Amino acid sequence: MLLSRTMFPGNLPLKIIKQNLLVRVLFLSLLYSIIPLSEIILLFILGAYIGNAVILMCAALTGVLGVLIIVLQIQSTLKRIKAKIKAGTYPGKEFVSLAGVLLGAVLLLTPGFITDFLGFLLFVPFFRNKIGNIITSKMESRLKDIYEYLKLYEL
Repeated sequence: MLLSRTMFPGNLPLKIIKQNLLVRVLFLSLLYSIIPLSEIILLFILGAYIGNAVILMCAALTGVLGVLIIVLQIQSTLKRIKAKIKAGTYPGKEFVSLAGVLLGAVLLLTPGFITDFLGFLLFVPFFRNKIGNIITSKMESRLKDIYEYLKLYEL
């Protein structure tokens, strides 16, 4: 259904949609189209050289291996968070690490070799902490609230 001028007088829709939001939506749309397309092209190229069955087995194996690594990394990070909270200290570095691990988990669970490579790259502490810092810097106050909440209930 088309929106009429009576529903939105003037340039109200343009005023509501901030330019920053529009840029983010366009960037995400571009990522959601480029990444799957490049994954498909890579699968076709590798399938032509190695064989489709081998490529599918490799993709499945990286997925299973990624899930095992994800579980171990999340468990160890959560143990460190619990220990810090019990000690009464703010687990800032652990929250950063957890954010990087969770992003790596999302990338590893996404099918394809490019996303798997990026996901495995996030298990290297240097990259995990850099990306984790970017993620947690935008939500520092919420993380402090979570810390206070968890401190009250003593994990």
